[in-house]
Amino acid sequence: MEDGVNVFSIKDLENFSGIKAHTIRIWEKRYKILEPDRTDSNIRTYSESELKKILNVAYLNRNGLKISKIARLDEDELTQQVMTVSSKHDDLDQNFQPGKILMSAIRFNEALFKEALSPFIKHQGIENAYSHYLYPLLEKARILWQTGSLSRAQEQFVRNTIKQIIIIEDNLLKPVTGKLRPAVAMINTSDNLTDNNFLFYKYALKKRGFDVIFTGGILPASEVIEIHKIKPFEFLVVNSSAFDFAEKKIGYFNSIGKSLMIKKIILTDSPEEFATKKPYDKLLITRDPANFIRVIESLL
Repeated sequence: MEDGVNVFSIKDLENFSGIKAHTIRIWEKRYKILEPDRTDSNIRTYSESELKKILNVAYLNRNGLKISKIARLDEDELTQQVMTVSSKHDDLDQNFQPGKILMSAIRFNEALFKEALSPFIKHQGIENAYSHYLYPLLEKARILWQTGSLSRAQEQFVRNTIKQIIIIEDNLLKPVTGKLRPAVAMINTSDNLTDNNFLFYKYALKKRGFDVIFTGGILPASEVIEIHKIKPFEFLVVNSSAFDFAEKKIGYFNSIGKSLMIKKIILTDSPEEFATKKPYDKLLITRDPANFIRVIESLL
């Protein structure tokens, strides 16, 4: 994807960044963070460079920097700050160095990339490896794309290679003998930036013996009812990273849970500020893969 070829709406920016459209407009007006073009009908449009910028701004804001301070950073300072924040935990495990591992992705060397990941999967198992190594690697690749250190193609290469690993591990799962655990429906209302997480969640549920209904692709929330008509389920997992977590939408899913008598609804990959928010009685909100594993373990 070359900058300038694709344009994005303010809703796209909201979905990718998790920052509400009205907040983006306020930041534009007050801090001049973005300078959108406008169509003949006066609708805002944004370039890929502006998409990257709002992702960087959102990342720093979620990591404790005030928007007033972020707004004073020039492009180079913004990039440097993002890299600094994203690298805080890189050296906690000396055997895991994301920068070095990603070097193989720069030249699209799939065999070398998988070889670099293999020891973590072999020694930790796919669940621990994904939660503690592969997922942080995906996040690192995303940050490097946002800051211009990786191209869109290179970032996609990383995501696709890790997706292949998850699919292979999923296919290697042996069928559960005896009675399955309750049915779990999985619905993706989000963009594809976290589809690897959703595939991993499917694997984790299947491994624990749940009867998983997984359609793939993106569906509107209303499809939950249609799925339930055909095959009732007790638990619902919603891929919601692009979900704006507005009270109205959270309330909508909670109402669905009550009307269909669903035991629990798990909203995945939430922005940090919602992870500790008191959920409705039917809802559980998770931040990341490790948090998701802990939640489904509590359902057993």
